[in-house]
Amino acid sequence: MDNSKRFDRILQLFFLLQSKSRVTINELQCRFETSKRTIYRDLKALETAGVPISSHDGAGYSISEGFRIQPSRFTHEEVLSLLIAEKMMQQHQTKFIKEQFESVLVKVKGSLQSQQKLAMQQLDDKLLINSESESQDYLPDILNTLLSSSSSHKIVKISYHKSSEKKFKVREIEPVGLFYERDFWYVLSFCLLRLDYRNFRLDRIRQADITDIPFTRKHPPLRELRDHLDAAPATPIIIKADLKFAHFIFWERDSYGFYKEETTGNHVLMYFNCIPHPTAFVRWFLRFIDVADIVEPVSLKDELKEILDNGLKRMTK
Repeated sequence: MDNSKRFDRILQLFFLLQSKSRVTINELQCRFETSKRTIYRDLKALETAGVPISSHDGAGYSISEGFRIQPSRFTHEEVLSLLIAEKMMQQHQTKFIKEQFESVLVKVKGSLQSQQKLAMQQLDDKLLINSESESQDYLPDILNTLLSSSSSHKIVKISYHKSSEKKFKVREIEPVGLFYERDFWYVLSFCLLRLDYRNFRLDRIRQADITDIPFTRKHPPLRELRDHLDAAPATPIIIKADLKFAHFIFWERDSYGFYKEETTGNHVLMYFNCIPHPTAFVRWFLRFIDVADIVEPVSLKDELKEILDNGLKRMTK
């Protein structure tokens, strides 16, 4: 066995244990691509070296609280990754996340060797990441509030503003988790008004308060729930909008499964995999009837025409 490779693996194992409250054997197997027997042997080696490792009744392993060793060195590749991460986070839309990351990075840079600090400075002007997105306006503590709610299983009361409505509405939600998609943060929650899971965009939340009321039910993990919701039957829809007015459709189209657009001449084709009921899509689309058309499916064009006809009949009564 290559002793240097084993030493590197044991060192990485130590820092991985130090970075988490606990780590399971399966996680360690996947991380190091080795057998359980090897992982147990490496853990024993750390204990022999004086590292206080605790076992948690089959739930994983951890290093006893208070025992810390600072990383002695970073590889060149790790330093380069730090620089790339810094450049990417400088363009991040969420201001307070960017600021907190910068604070963490200052502490990490402080542990770099002088030669590595110089290397980062020399590479700094050789990497450029541009962002074409505008910064979004979020409540300063919104991520912490929602994640705290999800961890403590306490209901959150939010003041939420939909782009289609003028007034804010109060909702009570049970946050399952947060995700970042298409330049926006969302919280996937169980809505106590709708009695169903809903995505809420964080830039539309203007107040969020954790209550003392416990969750009404147990929720599946975020990834599992998102996979389940994404697996629901979807209706493929194509619309064609006038280029001059297409930006008006932008704000709520994600809620109806928008996934791409194509500009052709004076029009923009927008493609959807719509999970909500198609009728909900048609009634949302009504607002843009004078600047856009439904291309496919034909059945939705017929349904749109029927709704318009019925509306005209009501108006002429």
